[in-house]
Amino acid sequence: MLTVEQAKAKILEGAEAVAEVEDMVTLYSAGKILAQDIVSEIKVPPLDNSQMDGYAVRCADFAGGRRNFPVSQRIFAGHVGTELEPDTVARIFTGAPIPPGADAVIPQEEASEMEDGSVEFHCDPKAGAWILSLIHISEPTRLRCIS
Repeated sequence: MLTVEQAKAKILEGAEAVAEVEDMVTLYSAGKILAQDIVSEIKVPPLDNSQMDGYAVRCADFAGGRRNFPVSQRIFAGHVGTELEPDTVARIFTGAPIPPGADAVIPQEEASEMEDGSVEFHCDPKAGAWILSLIHISEPTRLRCIS
């Protein structure tokens, strides 16, 4: 068995430094490595938004194992919701802005709507899950599609 240092040396033996730089349209840049930072002149996306139809939630509300919440609002793509009230969730659709106070999205497949209009979740949320945020790409980063 190799030590970590031996394995690292073996990997680096086959690595080649990229010396050439070329300008290209980002559409054709998949698999390339950035030579310098890319910073957009516009905010893309303009607001953090949902990558999934589901429910915008506040992770802290799930403390203690709570799984059932009332729905306080419905947010469609192109519409901005209001601040998420504590101990509630917002029904949210793909592309819709994340309401202030929410820090995760739980996909609709992980929830059941109850007869009283509340929602019961089959999993705990993970902070940042299913939220597309404004990003900054720094070197060296291999470019890839994000969705």
